[in-house]
Amino acid sequence: MQKALRPLLRPDGADSYSKLGYMIDGAHSGPTLLIPVPRSQVSQVADAFRQIPRLGDIRGRVIMLNIGADKTQDDWLRNQIGPVDETLHLATDEPDGLGPRAARQTMTAILRKATELGMISGRGVTPMPQTSQSCTTPRSD
Repeated sequence: MQKALRPLLRPDGADSYSKLGYMIDGAHSGPTLLIPVPRSQVSQVADAFRQIPRLGDIRGRVIMLNIGADKTQDDWLRNQIGPVDETLHLATDEPDGLGPRAARQTMTAILRKATELGMISGRGVTPMPQTSQSCTTPRSD
């Protein structure tokens, strides 16, 4: 199976694109999870997802956007990602979310939320503690 992770590129003009983040399209239908990630971290998190052998077997879609790229009134972006079921806002301990520790924490939080939403089976992913610093925003229709 081909890897489901791909960059989310916005056309800016003649052969010019802005990378807004990454999208993981699962092979099965399911929820859409949106995660604003610090620009300094998004590539590290995407690289960690590339290491998952059966990434395309997830149910639904995971969108990791550079913080600031998720403008709510952006029709182009909404057309690319479709309706969002959950948004996972992450708090970081490190300034601007830099460093491998922050990237690991982000990856772990994303996998926990994906497990909670039924996107993955979650074997080996510990449940999110009740006193978590992250918060989720359910989809508003």
